[in-house]
Amino acid sequence: MTNPSRIPLAELFRDYENGDQSSWSDERAWITTQHPRRLARIRDEIQSGFFPPVRLDFAERRVVDGHHRLIAAEQLGLEDVPVADAWDDSGWAEFASPQGDDDKEEASA
Repeated sequence: MTNPSRIPLAELFRDYENGDQSSWSDERAWITTQHPRRLARIRDEIQSGFFPPVRLDFAERRVVDGHHRLIAAEQLGLEDVPVADAWDDSGWAEFASPQGDDDKEEASA
């Protein structure tokens, strides 16, 4: 398969696994209840034009990075999302966003 630059959200949820052996429905519920502040921050970033590609393993048809971005995009009503190969040599993982520190702040408040 070629490496498309965008994939319809409905196709992604239908054809790609989320990578942690749970359903997208379970993943969606977990993200929205456990990371509400992070999700809000990501929605704001997307609306401001910042949307790093969701990283996919095209061979295994699974999402490697970008679960929160996908749920935020869905909540915003986006039809498609930017994607890229998770295993390219761009070094994307080095610059990945923090993993929910904003939700830890809320829990301690």
